[in-house]
Amino acid sequence: MPDTSRRRIREAVVQFLYALGPADELPDAPDPAILSLLLESTRDRSTRARARAVVHLQQGREKIIAGLSPLLLTLEELDPADGADEMNRDLKSWSEEEENLRTFLHGLRHELKGNKDVTRLRESMEGAKRSNRAALSAATRVSATNPHFPALQQLHDEALVLREQIAPVSERLSLALGDDLTTLPELKSVARAETDLAHTTSRIESYYHDLHRHLADIDRKLAAVVDNYSPERLDRVDRSILRLGTYELLFDDEVPTAVAINEAIELARAFGTTESPGFVNGVLDRVTRNG
Repeated sequence: MPDTSRRRIREAVVQFLYALGPADELPDAPDPAILSLLLESTRDRSTRARARAVVHLQQGREKIIAGLSPLLLTLEELDPADGADEMNRDLKSWSEEEENLRTFLHGLRHELKGNKDVTRLRESMEGAKRSNRAALSAATRVSATNPHFPALQQLHDEALVLREQIAPVSERLSLALGDDLTTLPELKSVARAETDLAHTTSRIESYYHDLHRHLADIDRKLAAVVDNYSPERLDRVDRSILRLGTYELLFDDEVPTAVAINEAIELARAFGTTESPGFVNGVLDRVTRNG
């Protein structure tokens, strides 16, 4: 496991342990709220990669709006008695959704050039997803009409051409906003971020469950080497790091003793008080010598 991944996982487990009160039992599963917060940076990286892919894959989409405008103008000039009402309604719906989609895409471009705020990016992508689906549905309804008057037949033929143009572009957007990230090369960065997210989530949950099974034994071992040990007497950060370090020393064969102690000391330096590193070092050293 890469060092960065291991560090992230251990810091996550410390966070879960820190959230416990002294007498609390460790829940069977990690707190979803804490897990979501810990994975936020990875999830944000995926969101930004997806937003960039959406913008790239929708280049040229605005040509559809330009093609719809003259059709709508022509329909307004026709006599309603010619049966233009249904086509007019669906073409207007199609045009409105394309306009909405253009607004959402503009929002993505603006945010990617500026703050790259993930909340706004997600909102714009969700809006683009809805508008894309609605636009394609309206375009399909227009294609399904069967006008009898020559003027409407001409308009219908021109609308069919636009429908053929929108289909592949719409499909690319659906893929960019969906779960299948293997179809388009533009989605490779999104797939990597999502794979990293899934892998890290799985490793954190696995690590957590392994520690959960041994927590009672861990506290018994700590009680044997710390005078008058009880969870409520320890600083919450120190208690969390000692529980994690003891687990690694006693139950994780993949972690060498020196590595477990040194990394626990680093966690104590990062999150504890000035006394924490020395205290953690001394307790874990006694855990090691007492077996």
